[in-house]
Amino acid sequence: MKSVKVWWGLAGAAALASGAAKIAYHDAAHARFWWHEVPAFDLVYGFAGCLAIIVLSKALGKLWLQRPEGYYDEDGR
Repeated sequence: MKSVKVWWGLAGAAALASGAAKIAYHDAAHARFWWHEVPAFDLVYGFAGCLAIIVLSKALGKLWLQRPEGYYDEDGR
């Protein structure tokens, strides 16, 4: 269990280092669109997209895919 926390800590540190490097080294000279000029926009957009996928899939599972608790009775009703 402790090694899992270590891996999460390393992943978090890598994500923070990546974000800091993206903000520190911002090359807008080759920007093709306006959002390429915003530092770390791709990082934030990707994170928000992943969160949206998780939230929407959990909502879909609760509202549409999951059956009620007594759906399969032992009586066969």
